[in-house]
Amino acid sequence: MKTLKTVAVILSLLMTLGFAGAASAQIFTGFYDFAGTQYTDDFTDVRRGSQINGGAPDLGGTSHTALNFTGQAGPAGDTWLTKWSPPGALAHFNGRCGTGVAASILIHPFNNRKGAGLVALLNDVNPGDKGLAVIVYDNGNTDAIQLATIDPFTGKLAPVPHPFNAFPLFARIKEDAWYVVLMELTVDLAYEGHSLLVEVAVISLQDPKDPASDFDQVIGGMRLRTPLEALGLQPQGQVGIMASAISAVVDSSVTNWVAAEGFEGPCSE
Repeated sequence: MKTLKTVAVILSLLMTLGFAGAASAQIFTGFYDFAGTQYTDDFTDVRRGSQINGGAPDLGGTSHTALNFTGQAGPAGDTWLTKWSPPGALAHFNGRCGTGVAASILIHPFNNRKGAGLVALLNDVNPGDKGLAVIVYDNGNTDAIQLATIDPFTGKLAPVPHPFNAFPLFARIKEDAWYVVLMELTVDLAYEGHSLLVEVAVISLQDPKDPASDFDQVIGGMRLRTPLEALGLQPQGQVGIMASAISAVVDSSVTNWVAAEGFEGPCSE
């Protein structure tokens, strides 16, 4: 697998230029700015779908088309979840080939803990199935990145065990500003089962009102290796988008979403 820095550049170029495919990728979702019927054509609502809508301007007033998450959650919190599922396409990504997901996200004015993020390794057929989510939270003075498993049936998020509950950001999230979020993961065989390597970066933009603007600086990131099966995850799954709120109105937008499997060509199963 390529390093996170290299993958970030690749996915950034894909998002900026809107390429129709990647020569070395086994699966490439294409570029989604959620104009027109892109969302209804190629995505399936998993949770709180009536409050997930594409084809309209973003919620921050920057006049870009986006996928908008609306509604609110109480003190127990809740999640909004959708998955990429285009008709006639193979939608399951093999984590052993490497999976990269990226998007630009925007969070509307702060009111308690809320955010948006990316999903991979998602399975939602049987009770107990889960996916892997990375969420960027706007939470006042404690903005952070959280890596968690997501239960598509209950909406419950379970933080992936590590020394911190969440990885703090180097700069506070500005409301109504776009940020690029990137996640790269690889699943490898281990002594018993599989291990999961996840790398994440959150990047501010030179023009925070333009989701396709050039990168400014990395304001947060993480690199974590952990057992896969202990998290209830499977080596393969779908990719998607999610939002989260706790005692808050979610009001978050996502655009320029893209995902790919296998950056270096065919891989072994």
